[in-house]
Amino acid sequence: MKIDLKEINRIERLTQEYFNDHEIRSGLKTYRSLMDMYPKEKTYYINYIDFLLDERAIVELLWSAYEEAIACCNRAISNVSDDDKIFFYIKKAEVYVMMIDGNSVWYTENSVEVNSFIDSILLKHSNNVVLLKCVMAIFRMTGNLSRYDEILDLAIKDSPNDFMLIIQKVVSLQGKGNTEMAISILETWIKNNPKSTNLIAAYNRIILLYKDIGNDDMADEYQDLLDNQ
Repeated sequence: MKIDLKEINRIERLTQEYFNDHEIRSGLKTYRSLMDMYPKEKTYYINYIDFLLDERAIVELLWSAYEEAIACCNRAISNVSDDDKIFFYIKKAEVYVMMIDGNSVWYTENSVEVNSFIDSILLKHSNNVVLLKCVMAIFRMTGNLSRYDEILDLAIKDSPNDFMLIIQKVVSLQGKGNTEMAISILETWIKNNPKSTNLIAAYNRIILLYKDIGNDDMADEYQDLLDNQ
């Protein structure tokens, strides 16, 4: 279908006017027509999801805003190119995180749906760290710590220098009483990232870890390094 820029601009302008006038449902209905007109164009799915997750839309639609965002992700996945699908897998996972955070009972009632989605995307995109972080958040929030640790290890394998992943691994190990292993992992990160902006945070953390196991000499050694930063 030939792109009609004049009509697209008209619809986008009208949608914004509806939102500015707090006519949220009319705005969403108007913008959705762009997805019907251009079903393979990812931009309109992205913008529609953004409209749905706008605070004004959530106030108006309540829970159905999230449900429609999930449905929109599904429509996009069915229509856009294979290269563009990953964005909507990630966005769908992000919306699931919002839903679980907003209502844990919803997850209890819909865990089969969520876990089925997770299992399917991990088969295809187990090396996408952004997606893995979303999955980690879901497992952490739902108390599935064994799966959380499993996905955390996958993410670290792909991005071993990601400081926030390393810190999450350190916290997980320390919580299990494996402080020595946590120290080893953090020391490896420090060695491999001598110019990182997170180095001070890493020093502070490893000082506490060494103090935790009673190794004051190593704690003092890292304190000296910290003082010289």
